[in-house]
Amino acid sequence: MKTLKISLALIVVAAITFFVIRSFVAPDKVEEIKSSGNPFIDKIQQEIKTLQLKPENKFCKEYYTEVSYHIDDYHKNSRLGKSKLENDQWKENLSKQLYAAYTDKFIKQAYYIFNRSDWAINDLSFIRNEYRTLQSSPMLERNSPIDRRFNEIKSIINKHDEITVFIASCKGFSYSQKDLDMQFPIVDVSSKISKAISYRNNRLENSFVNNCTRLHSGLNEIPQALFRAHVKYLDNMINTWSNMFTNYNSQKAYVDGIYSPLENKIDELDNNIYKVSDFSSEYDRLKEKWQNDGTRAYNHFN
Repeated sequence: MKTLKISLALIVVAAITFFVIRSFVAPDKVEEIKSSGNPFIDKIQQEIKTLQLKPENKFCKEYYTEVSYHIDDYHKNSRLGKSKLENDQWKENLSKQLYAAYTDKFIKQAYYIFNRSDWAINDLSFIRNEYRTLQSSPMLERNSPIDRRFNEIKSIINKHDEITVFIASCKGFSYSQKDLDMQFPIVDVSSKISKAISYRNNRLENSFVNNCTRLHSGLNEIPQALFRAHVKYLDNMINTWSNMFTNYNSQKAYVDGIYSPLENKIDELDNNIYKVSDFSSEYDRLKEKWQNDGTRAYNHFN
């Protein structure tokens, strides 16, 4: 009777282990686990249980790595079974249990971040590297629910990175051409502003990415950043062409050659695409700055 009870207990443990692993890895790769009362195995399984109880608001890669090290160390020293075959089988089964537990925990921890409004760059960097590592594991069944969760994480990270790169390109935009015959790329600038508006109107094209306030703030700052780039371009143009009237024989030649073309460029700033609070003050400043050069030219020729 005692032997029967022990056998039933072993069957229950094996069945539980089988179904836990089966939800994460391909069924044809899973082997039933037979308990041996081995203290090293018990220690690993207790550590796996502890990992399952880790909080979702803090990554636990270090603990996972530590448990993985214990499995490898016990296996290397033949502490997981009496024979090589048994030692190898326990290593494989424990590794699968650990992978299943950690994968489940990592996904929950990643979505804890995605559901927040503050996405720390370090957290995203960890998630980006970790999901790639876990998804490339031979223990993962392709196209399984867990694999699909990894693909969803991938789409979230990719959309975040796409918008981040776009914001950086807008904020880093500049135009240093000083030739009067060259036109400021207002069409490109307008397209960037329209794209920023489209992202915001479409909830950043991903419900989780939409939670990231840093991206919203960055998109909102794009019109101002592009406006400042346009103003800087005009300031540089005025600085370059100021006092050049001395190279002309008449005021009309100066007006036709320099003053009017640059005045037109300043007027192009008033294109109704920026819609920023300091538009009027900057536009008036630039107009006055160039008009002062015109006044000096008038006095020079008269």
